[in-house]
Order: sequence, then C-alpha cells, then structure tokens
Amino acid sequence: MRRFMILVLLAGVLWGGYWFVGKSAKYAAMSAWISERRAAGWTINYSDFRVVGFPNRFDSRFRDLDIYDPVARIGWRAPLFNILALSYQPNHIIAAFAPDQHITTGAERIRVKSSRMMASLVFAPNTKLAVQRITLRAKDLSLISSSGWTSGAKSIAISTRQGNAPFSHEVVFDIKRISPTHGLRHNLDPAGTLPKIIDTIYLDTVLGFNAPWDRLAIEQGAPEVTGIEIRKMQLGWGKLGLAAQGQLQVSKDGTISGRIRIDIRNWRGVLALFRASGVFSANLEASIRTALGLMTAGTSKPDELSLPLTLADGQMSLGPVPLGPAPRFIRN
Repeated sequence: MRRFMILVLLAGVLWGGYWFVGKSAKYAAMSAWISERRAAGWTINYSDFRVVGFPNRFDSRFRDLDIYDPVARIGWRAPLFNILALSYQPNHIIAAFAPDQHITTGAERIRVKSSRMMASLVFAPNTKLAVQRITLRAKDLSLISSSGWTSGAKSIAISTRQGNAPFSHEVVFDIKRISPTHGLRHNLDPAGTLPKIIDTIYLDTVLGFNAPWDRLAIEQGAPEVTGIEIRKMQLGWGKLGLAAQGQLQVSKDGTISGRIRIDIRNWRGVLALFRASGVFSANLEASIRTALGLMTAGTSKPDELSLPLTLADGQMSLGPVPLGPAPRFIRN
C-alpha cells in the first residue's frame, strides 16, 4: 500500500510538472504570436490574459479582447473569449465566444449576438498548424449593422475537414430559418410574395486549393481555389426550391468552367428572383421563360425543371439557353 501511495504521489507530481510546463509553453507561444502580429502592424489589446485549467486543461482566457488588422481593415472585439484545450490533446481546441461581439470593417460596424456560439478546431501537431477540421455552431444569431441593416438565423452549422486530394477541404454549410436583410429581401422579392424567413440553405462541397490552410495562410494570404465539387446543395424559401450537384474547375486567371445539374421547384418564381437580383435582364428573363415554358409544357410537373448549368469559354448557359458571361474568381 505504501509503495502504491508513493507511485500515486510521484505520478501526481510528474503530471503537475507537465501541466505547469505546458501552461508556460502555451502562454509563451500565445504571447509570441501576439508580439509578431503587433510587429506586423496589428492592434491587439486586452485587459487580462491567463492560462488556467489545472490539471487536465490548458484554457486561454481573454477579457476585453480587441483585435484589428489594418491591411484587411477588419477588427473584432469581445468582452470575453476562451480558447479551451485538453492538456493531453493540445492540438484540438474549442473556442467559446461571448454572446455579444463586434466586428469592424472598412465600411461599418456589425454587432453579433447569439445565445450560443462555439468553434472546434483540430490542427496538425507541428509548427505550421495546418487545419485538419473546423466546426462552428451558433444559435439564435443576429447581426446588427451600423449601416442600418439587420440579419440573422435560428441556427448555423459550418464544418470543414481535410479531403482526400492534397490541400482540399470538405465544407458543409447548414443554415436554418434565415432572416435576410430588408434590402436584400426587397431586391429579390419587391412584390413581397415570399415569406420573410428563408427556411433552409444547405451546401455540401469539396474545395480544392493550391496551398494548405495553415498558420502561414492566415498571416501571409489565403490559398487560391482551384476546383469546386458541389455534392449537394439545397435552398428552400416558401414555394421556391433549388437543388444542385456538379463540378467546377478554376483556372489560374480565375476563369470558371464545368457543369452543374440544377433542379428547380417553381422555376418561374426562381427566374423572377434572378431577374430582380440582376443576374440577367428583363428581356433575357422573358426569353428564358418562353424557352423553358416550351420545354416543360408537356411534362407531368410543368412547375419543376431539371437542367444543366454549363460554364465554358467564359460563357454560361442553362440547358440550351445562353445566360451570358460566366463569373470569375478575382485573383489578387
């Protein structure tokens, strides 16, 4: 029994030593990163920063955190921000956000409110800290801008993980009960025929990049997109429904090419939204409506449509109907 107690005490002492060494290392690493960002011109202020959580956690806790990147012209401040990690798995961290935050851009200030917002991040256990998985969840989210607009959602779930191809990431967006801004809703639906709430937006995609998402990507510039695979996309807004699946390639000059299969419920209403949002003119909408009306006139469900959206040689077409120039990724 005595030997057992000695072993227990020795293990406790060793674990306590490991924790205090790990705490010091984490504090030093975080302080070094803050110093590097300040040297690069960032503004980073806080009223308190400490690492706590003995014996099983390394939790970094900030109070009155205020960060601003003058190059991107983006700032963020929050009264509380916690970065939580298990002491035996320090490359897996959980970020706990305050229910009231503020984001500053070059044009406006946005207040971000939620009943719960958490993020989980898993990095490769090396100095480059390549992202392996990310999950962000928020409930009762609302955005209030100094420019006068408001928006929000009942729930948001965003997740990514490394894909099979080098530098690729599988990305899923699942957003429910979205409240678009008044301006956006008016532009898309000036007659007010659609509900004020968008039921759901769901996107399951694989994004290809030309470089890894790691510490250097955040500090020096984001990798460029090289390909997009849409495994599943769904939009539900009142009587309107949109689903899509397909693949796109992005060239070095930002040209997008590929083919996406699109299924539309109440396609006439979707066309009206596209026209109202400026995707194409009223004359083009009339031509498309006539062509698609002829195609669906003899079907069992004339309000539903399934066609390929094709992007090639800088142009875009929906089935046999040309839509004009295809969008491009802008390269910096």
